Amino acid sequence: MKFGSSEKAKVIRGKVSSDTFFRVFSERADRIVCYGLLGLILLFILYPMVCIFIRSLMGEAGITFGHYAEVWGKYREYLFNSVAVGVSTAVLCTLISVCTALFIYTRNGKLKLFLLGVILVSMVAPPFVSSLAYIQLYGRRGWITYRLLGLSLNPYNAVGVVLMQSISFVPMNALFLLGLLARIDTSSLKAARDLGAGPSEVLRDIILPLLKPGIYVTLLLSFVRSLADFGTPVIIGGRFSTIASEIYLKIVGYSDLETASAMNMFLLVPSIAFFFLYRHLMEKTGMLSDSQRASSEPFSLGLSKCRLMGAAVAAAALLFFAVMILQYICIFASGFMKRRGHGYVFTMEYFEELMRYDLSTMTRSVIYALIVALVGTFFAILFAYFTEWRRLKGRSFFDCLVTIPYMIPGTCFGIGYILAFNHEPLKLTGTGIIVIANMIFKQLPTSTKLCTAAISQIPRAQEYAVRDLGGGRFSVLRDVILPGLRPAFFGSFSYNFSTAMTTAGAVIFLINPGKKLAVFKLFDAVYSGEYAVASLISMLIIVIVLVVEGLVYLLSLKGEKRNVS
Repeated sequence: MKFGSSEKAKVIRGKVSSDTFFRVFSERADRIVCYGLLGLILLFILYPMVCIFIRSLMGEAGITFGHYAEVWGKYREYLFNSVAVGVSTAVLCTLISVCTALFIYTRNGKLKLFLLGVILVSMVAPPFVSSLAYIQLYGRRGWITYRLLGLSLNPYNAVGVVLMQSISFVPMNALFLLGLLARIDTSSLKAARDLGAGPSEVLRDIILPLLKPGIYVTLLLSFVRSLADFGTPVIIGGRFSTIASEIYLKIVGYSDLETASAMNMFLLVPSIAFFFLYRHLMEKTGMLSDSQRASSEPFSLGLSKCRLMGAAVAAAALLFFAVMILQYICIFASGFMKRRGHGYVFTMEYFEELMRYDLSTMTRSVIYALIVALVGTFFAILFAYFTEWRRLKGRSFFDCLVTIPYMIPGTCFGIGYILAFNHEPLKLTGTGIIVIANMIFKQLPTSTKLCTAAISQIPRAQEYAVRDLGGGRFSVLRDVILPGLRPAFFGSFSYNFSTAMTTAGAVIFLINPGKKLAVFKLFDAVYSGEYAVASLISMLIIVIVLVVEGLVYLLSLKGEKRNVS
């Protein structure tokens, strides 16, 4: 449809009048929103970290380093345990992640969709599912070790911790590496084949070197996540403890915030150091993606043709998927199967027992997750708008600050909130607000990265066109920015919801005992040996997350069809 000059004038006058209403207070409102957002980031991210540092130095006679000396003297073994487990987990997890990503990358059709589905379910599963399945399959009375092989092995040791952490961290790492593989310039791979290189040489000399920055990132993230994991050592560590599990016991058992703060500083300092290394490595992976995005034609690389290396990659990936599928079969069977005589029979007894549980925890979890998903996505969009689109001064500092919660241990972030918001004028402990705020800002790093990546793809020419038609800043935000962020909105919403439903470490110290969340009912059930009920709680959480993510996906497809039409 074409407009005449008079109609154009009406359109322009409409834009001007639309923005004139906002222009009266737009500059002031814009500053309020911007400074308010940055103030919240300082308050809910930087301030708790400062509080931990200050509390770790507090003694009866004033400032002291005695707590650090106590931690080094009494808990040095646990620090070494944490490092040993972290290194072992990082190496094993990265090897499996690389093999899994390469295996999925070389598959096609329905098999690839099935493998991605297994990865998706693994990512939305609660944090204690792997430990629960590990006990039931390989414990003293495990289905495989005892029932099938007649063995009675002790699963509660450091080996179990390393294995379960490695399996739990693989899905996210594999998806990250798969994203890098999908952006590799296939022209270089085809050129190598044309010059006589075989599939194994292409894999060894081109693909793996290009993945090297991403491999370093997965090593680093796996190590940091292992340091922060308290649930796995508590459940299956037995007499083996790490510093994260000791922090949990120190808070829950003794309420010793000073010593716990000093322990957290031993984790916080290396985590922040690793953060800057992480940013450097991510810049390398970003350059890899940007420079090679233009040429990504399909390229077939059969692992079966890659000799011994291809066979090893396929074997490791198939073993991982077999373990994951067996794990979820075990979870389902445990909830509806009961041993009777020498066999098992189907039963609804455990389901009825679940109904007698306090299911308000599930409702509360869903409500909290929806609030976190909406508010967290809104914050991420605003942050991306001001830092990426408006090029706010000091954006590098705030970008670093926003990313830090992803790198620091969850227990550290939770204790920081206890210290920061346990007194007036911001006494939030014991309320749902502190739990929701902790979830929002703990998950903000990933949400902001999604929105920043999406907003960077919006052409600046669209803003200039709106400006030329008389539109102001509000029109640009409404007509250019928000439509361009639609895919990022759905992605961020799904991530925030699923993570809020399954998060544990960051909020475990903030939960009111009378208002628990479903994931902590799961933790209590596993810890007390009620494995059947724990399996049902796990299944219920997984189903809820998958249903919500499915609805969000359908809404995103509907929006795309509407835009196309």
